[in-house]
Parts: sequence; C-alpha cells; structure tokens
Amino acid sequence: MTSANGEGATAALSSADSPVKLQEERYSPFVRVTLRQWSKWYLDGTETFWPFTDIAIRFFIGMWYLRSGLVKATDWDTAVLLATNDYPVSWMEPVTAATIGLGIELIGPILLIAGFMTRPAALAMATLTLISQAVYIPTTTNLIVSAMLIWYVFHGPGALSLDRVLASGLKTSALPLARPATLAWEWSRANLAPVVMALLRVWMGVTLLTYAGVIEPSVAVQTWLPTTIYSGFPDWLAVVFAVIFFIGIGATFVSYALFFLIAAFMIAGAHPNVTLFPFLFLGLYDAKGAGVFSIDRAILAWLERNILFDRNYADIPDRWPHVVVVGAGFGGLAAVAKLKRLPVKITLIDKRNYHLFQPLLYQIATATLNPADIATPIRSLFKGDGNVRVLKGEVQGIDAATKTLTYGDGQTLDYDRLVLATGATHSYFGRDEWGPFAPGLKTIEDGVAVRASILNAFEEAEASGDPERIERLLTFVIVGAGPTGVELAGAIAELAKVSVEREFRTIDPASARVILVQSGPRILPAFPEGLSEQATASLEKLGVEIRTGGRVTEIAEAHVRIGDDVTIETETVLWAAGVAASPAAKWLGAAADRAGRVEVNELMRVIGADGEPIPDIFAIGDTADSKAWDGNSVPGLAPAAKQAGAYVSEVVEAELLGKPCPGPFVYKHQGSLATIGRKSAVADFGAFKLSGAIAWWLWGLVHIGFLTGARNRVTVAVNWAWNFFAQHSGVRLITEKQV
Repeated sequence: MTSANGEGATAALSSADSPVKLQEERYSPFVRVTLRQWSKWYLDGTETFWPFTDIAIRFFIGMWYLRSGLVKATDWDTAVLLATNDYPVSWMEPVTAATIGLGIELIGPILLIAGFMTRPAALAMATLTLISQAVYIPTTTNLIVSAMLIWYVFHGPGALSLDRVLASGLKTSALPLARPATLAWEWSRANLAPVVMALLRVWMGVTLLTYAGVIEPSVAVQTWLPTTIYSGFPDWLAVVFAVIFFIGIGATFVSYALFFLIAAFMIAGAHPNVTLFPFLFLGLYDAKGAGVFSIDRAILAWLERNILFDRNYADIPDRWPHVVVVGAGFGGLAAVAKLKRLPVKITLIDKRNYHLFQPLLYQIATATLNPADIATPIRSLFKGDGNVRVLKGEVQGIDAATKTLTYGDGQTLDYDRLVLATGATHSYFGRDEWGPFAPGLKTIEDGVAVRASILNAFEEAEASGDPERIERLLTFVIVGAGPTGVELAGAIAELAKVSVEREFRTIDPASARVILVQSGPRILPAFPEGLSEQATASLEKLGVEIRTGGRVTEIAEAHVRIGDDVTIETETVLWAAGVAASPAAKWLGAAADRAGRVEVNELMRVIGADGEPIPDIFAIGDTADSKAWDGNSVPGLAPAAKQAGAYVSEVVEAELLGKPCPGPFVYKHQGSLATIGRKSAVADFGAFKLSGAIAWWLWGLVHIGFLTGARNRVTVAVNWAWNFFAQHSGVRLITEKQV
C-alpha cells in the first residue's frame, strides 16, 4: 500500500519508470518546460478571452455612439442648429453635415456591435469622432474611442462576429471583389494591425512623458494626447510606465497594473470623471499585445525558435516523446489539455470525430436539444496546438511489449506513453438480446434514434384505430433509476404533458404512461435517502409511475416482464440500468473488475495479469477501476474523469523530467446532481444538499459550464430559455428509423 505522504507512489514510479525522457539540450528540461507552459498558458488565455473582450469593446463603443444618435434623431432641429453654430464643418452645409453625422451614429453602432462590415463602420465612426475632436470640444473620451476604432479598421472584429463567420464563405464566393477584399482584410490583420498597436503604444508613452512634464509639446499637439487618464499619478511612476510602453514589454502586466492604478486614483478622488473607455483600451492592449518592434514580440519569436516548435506538426523535433491518448471524452481531453504544454508530440485517437457531452444526451432523445448543441468537433478544440494530432479510428489492440497499438484498418502507431480513456458502453447483464428492444444512450446516433422512437410512438398512436395498440404505444418504460433514468422519465413526461399536449387530434398525449423501473428499493440509490424521496415526489407529481424492488426478467418487442408475474405492454423501452467498460482490458490482457474496468494502481497505471503495473500505460475515467475515493471505486462522472486526466498528465511530466511524483491520485468528489423536470432537481454536496427550483438552476449552470465551446454554451442556454418560457420543444424531428 502507498503511504499517505506519497513515498510508496514514488517507489512505484521508479519501479515502472521508462527510459524515455526528455533529452538534454541547450536548455535544461525544467527551463524548457517552465517556459513552454508559461507561453502556452499566456497564448491560450489570450485566445480564450479575446472574443469576449472584443464584444465588450464593440458593444460599449456602439452604445456610446447610438445614444448620441438617438438624442439627435428625436430633436432634429437642435441637431441642425448644433451643426450650424457649435461644431460646423467648413466644407459642408449644416444640414448635410448633420445628416451624415446622424447616419453614422445610427447605422455605424449597429454594424459595429453585430461585427458586420466592421471596418467601414469603424472608419466612419472614427472619422466623425476625430472631426469632433478637431472642430468641437476636445475630450479624452474622443481620443481613446478613436484610437480603438482605428485599430479595428486594420484588425477587424474577433471570432464572435458576422464578419469572421462569413469570411471563409466570402473568400470562395462568386461575389465581385469578395475574395480579394477578404484576403486584404486577413493580410491587414496579420501585418498592419500589429503596427497600429505599436504606434498606439508609443502614443501612450508620449502621453505619459507629457503628463510628467518630461517633454512639453505644443498646445495643439497636447489636444491629441489623453493625459487626463493618468490624473493623480506621481511623475516618476508616469515616466516608468512611459519607458515600459516605449520598449513594449509585459503588455498583460502593464494593462492590469494601469487598470488597478487608474481605478485606485479614481476612488481616491484624484481622477476627474473617468469613463469606461480607458479600461477597454487597456483590455485591448492586454489581449492583442504590444505589436511589432517590442520586447514582447522579440521574446515570443525566441520562444518560437527555441521552446515552442509546434506551430506546424512537421516542425516538431523527433526527439520529443510521443504520447498517445485513446478517447476524446472528458478524461482524454483533460489529459491532452495539460500534456500539450509539455514538449511532447500527442496523438489523440477516437472512433468519432466529435467530443460528446453525454450528461445532456437524454435531451437529444427527448427533443429538447439538437445534437450539435452538445457535441464539438475534436479537431476544432486543438486547432491552435501544432503538437496535437487527431486521428479518427477505432483501436483494435495494444502490444505493450513493442509499445504499439493497432487501429483502423490495421494501421499501427508507436507510443512512449499511452493514456486509455475509452469510456463505457451499455451492459445488459448478459442479456444482449434485449439490446434491439431497449436501446441505451451513449452516442449521438443513440440519442437521435431514441428521439425518433419516442416521437414515432405518438405519430403511430395518432394514426392507429386500435385502442389496445394506442395504449401500448403511449406507454414508455425506462429501466434503471439512476440520474439518466430519472432525467429521461421526467423529460418524457414533460414532452407528453406540456410540449405536444395540443398537437394531436385523436389521441391525448397527456394520457401517456411513463414507467420507471428500479430493481433496488429506491430511485437514485447513490444519493441520500432524503433526496431520493424528494425526487420520487417530483416524478410522481409529473405523473411518472415508479416501480421499485422488481428486476426486469424479459424485454420483447411489445412487452416488458418484471419478476415472474408483472407484464407491461409497451413498444418503447429505454435502457439506463448498467454500463460496461470498453475492451481495454482484453487489449492488454490486464486485470479487470466485473464491469470490465481495468485495474490501476495509485498512479493510474494499468495493472497487468501478473499483478505488476504495465510500464507507460495509464487508464482513466470509465475505463479504470481506481480506488482513489477513500478506498472506494471512483464514480463514472465527468469531474472524476477530468481529475484523473489532469493527474496523469502530471505523472507523465514527472516521469519525463525526472521530478518527484505528485503522489497517489485522490478523487475529490464535487457533488452529484440530477434533474427531474421543469424547476425540479436534487443536488448532493455531502454536508450540503439542495432540492427543488434552486437545485434545478444550479444543475443548469453546472452543465452549461461543463459544455465545450462558447457556441454550445450559448445555444443550449437559448434553447433552454425558449423551452422554459414558451413551454415548447422545437427539435421534434424524426430523422432516423424507429428503434
């Protein structure tokens, strides 16, 4: 056994360690890994947060202009009067100037916020603001807003914009000038925008030196310097930041430092009428860096040449160890997310090309969500990581002696480290003949097929004139009352009694029977008894019939038998009673538990048939039988798989660098959640338990947070809101044959 201080784990690591390590080079492995991880964290963070920073900047600038435009539109006479007397444009008639200005202030903001024709809109708005700065009252806000808009003219909006969404389509379209314009925009973003950012950086440096009195430009020049941003700053501090801006170092740290300093001086009363726009400008500087001719750019170039190496897969040195991860579930993705920051080549293999959020698969089956809402192409998750290669293929075998695996049509792949995260499938407890009559939910194909089966039951009942068959068609049986079974039962009941209640003419969907069968004494057996009772009450309120204490003994095309004497006539049976692990144990000839899960030691290393750990092979998630939960088996939950994936990456890093082992894996239970229906759920966090509407909101927030990708989070939230308020499910499409 491993001692609590991890000494046994270190010994286990040494006994099973591999000779494959990071080779000595010009820079020590520790230095290279540290710099690489810092670089990847910085670059990944910038890439992650920039789309949201971009939206905030475009929104607030747009609203600032739009508010002015609406005021003028509601009082046109005053707008013309202002154009005539207060800020006349010498080369335009007042009415013409007012009309053009109003058009820019009304149309430009809408285009900017939507990210459509962003560059022309930004150019028009910047021109209007600069004219106002030149001929009307000069303000710091005008200068900062104009600076950001000029940068947008050259860079364009971020990923969450119509311009970026339409760019690839326009590039290949037949529209006149569409391709050259799109290519010009891309070239400008890559080559001119960094120059503009560098000029803005110098502009800020000059502003700080002017504020500190180091230089004294003419009054006309000072009109174009936003010195009031730094009101309250000591002169020496302004000079320090001016030097930092001039040399362009630490854009992120400089942005945060100025953000808090300006806020502090504002709170202290030393700052006059500060607005949001200086902070937005600092957010832009933080996200997009210092631009060209900066120390930051030189550091990044050095890292590219000496540390990163992975912008292109072909450029990765052959000396880098090869880590193969099988399975793109929660555990596999968590492992790759941390391993990719090491100087290693990674191959991620999955038999499908998407990552699926399985906890919400039942909502595909019950017509609440679309498949694309809970699935993300694997390649898109690692498109910015050149050292990660994604392969679509199904593994057939593993040769631990030669450290190769076979996949696809007999292709082989060598590995230095192997992580098995292959998940689980349905288990009918030796009665596989039930499969065709009682499908489970593990894949998108399963979800779409079950949805077709449920919806077809209503359609066929509407068309049938046989009362007995109608009753059989409108009887839905779910076998297994864990979280999946409970959620399915509640969702089907709501579908029948709410979503389609008034859509049929000869049948009453609300009369449908939903029967939840559990062999044990209560539903949700993994939850405390009190929460189980509350879940039972919520399901019964929805009209779900709960049958506990009876084991299913037969499933056929038109009936289910419970025990020896209870028969339920039904044509729709759904299986949520058990799972079996992937055949990883058979591939390796390794020890496994009754469910087929591979036995692992405290380091998540696979234990072979001889009882010894197999070098360089790890298993995580539903593939592994780990006793890391206070001596009990780790549950098959997404957080457990993610924790194991992150842990294994730490073990691999320790092995490759010769560092001390992180210690045995310890699963930290983050709670269990199950939703029952509209505004009802249960949540168990140990000493802290919730039920009802509060638990339902928490369940929704947690599941949205676990989804992969901003698009999926937004679409799921929108669909849930629509379904909740409209009480209507709009994904009732039958696209597969009935199961």
